[in-house]
Amino acid sequence: MPEFDDNEPPSADQPEGVRILGSDEAEAAAEGQQRAADMPRRRTEPPPGTQPAARFPLPPGRDAAERIPTPRPTPAPAPGPAPESGPIRLPHWTEPPTGEVPQIAQEVDTSGELEDPWASAGGPRFRGDALDWSDSDFDDEPLHDDTTALGSLVDLPEVDEDEVFAAEVDARRAPERRARTRSRAAARPRGRGADTPPPITPAPPSRDDLQTRVITGVALAVVALVCFAIGRPATAVLATVIITAAGFELYEGFRRAGFQPATLIGLLGCVSIVGIAYNHGERAFGLVTALVMVFTLLWYLFKVVNARPMVNAAVTVLGFVYVGVLGGFVGLLLVFNDGIGMLLGLVICAMGYDIAGYLVGSRVGKRRLSPEWSPNKTVEGLAAGMVAAVILGVVIGGVGLTPWNSIGDGFLLGLVVAIFAPLGDLCESMLKRDLGLKDFGTMLPGHGGVLDRFDAILFCLPAVFYLVLALGLS
Repeated sequence: MPEFDDNEPPSADQPEGVRILGSDEAEAAAEGQQRAADMPRRRTEPPPGTQPAARFPLPPGRDAAERIPTPRPTPAPAPGPAPESGPIRLPHWTEPPTGEVPQIAQEVDTSGELEDPWASAGGPRFRGDALDWSDSDFDDEPLHDDTTALGSLVDLPEVDEDEVFAAEVDARRAPERRARTRSRAAARPRGRGADTPPPITPAPPSRDDLQTRVITGVALAVVALVCFAIGRPATAVLATVIITAAGFELYEGFRRAGFQPATLIGLLGCVSIVGIAYNHGERAFGLVTALVMVFTLLWYLFKVVNARPMVNAAVTVLGFVYVGVLGGFVGLLLVFNDGIGMLLGLVICAMGYDIAGYLVGSRVGKRRLSPEWSPNKTVEGLAAGMVAAVILGVVIGGVGLTPWNSIGDGFLLGLVVAIFAPLGDLCESMLKRDLGLKDFGTMLPGHGGVLDRFDAILFCLPAVFYLVLALGLS
């Protein structure tokens, strides 16, 4: 077996064997490797004359070495303590509290003084439980405080009843509105603006319709003349029947439009006001109106009808004032000895206005009087009706119908009726259009309802009453 010398390097044709190092040699070798690893590596410079590879094409005659950018020196780190790294040690939950309080930065206002950091927050608040936090702590304004609510207001649902009611009314009126829009669009000729109503094409009323209106009008006139001939009590009863029927039609129109008025209370007021005014004069108006107002509110307070009190109480009182109070002036006129003559002159002028306006407006009328509220009324019909009322008033004064014993008094009567009768017609038409109705009723064939027939007289009654007082005819 050959022997090898440890100090003699192996020859080329002799393979190197296994060399066993001692502990000292192994430790020295490990330290040398560690120092070599810790030493920074230096970039070896290329030999002189070696050009770097060009990365981009350069113009002819330019050397690639001229385009190599000069490296910028790395800025030295700012002096200071080295940042700590690693996890931050937190105190154990069993350790006593340190008593440290977080610092709150203070701001300086425009005057140079320090602002109180708790001023805008309303003072510091301490929470002892996770449930103490609420959404209001993260908002700019606090939420509604239910502790200020009273009684049953706490249980009210958060629903806007006005919007719900308006939506229901619009839904009921939408089909009729669309039908009216289509009919107007079909009747509008080409070349006219959308807001310009088309002119009315005069068309004479049909023979059957005119005959029905005449028969109904004659029947009403006969009944009225009979009551006038009997006396003032019979006339008061006739007026009470007419006012009650007109009030019933008005409240029924309210109900069909979606309201829930206290119809019973309103009709009781309409029934009683003419008789009380006939027996007690003007004191009846304050008494009956106050009773209707109070009992209407009690009607909804005790939930006889479970409906919205504000709106329905308002329409109840409106119906009573419009029909009952205005119609109650019949009782005031009948208090005078010549009350029947006062009413007769008023009715003659009002009927003349209505008949002349209908005939002229339906035959030759072209310009609309109020397209929004009353599309069928014309300026020509209005003028004819006003002229007829004034002429009939002059005739009544010339004939000497008591108490209209002079032409001047008759002229003033006709003038008052000519002014207030069209206003009564237009206001009644406005209510019908707002409620989405064509007529308030069908009690009078050819005329519609009772309120449709006597709407002009309702406005004329108080005007004629105060005209009588002004002329001293009582």
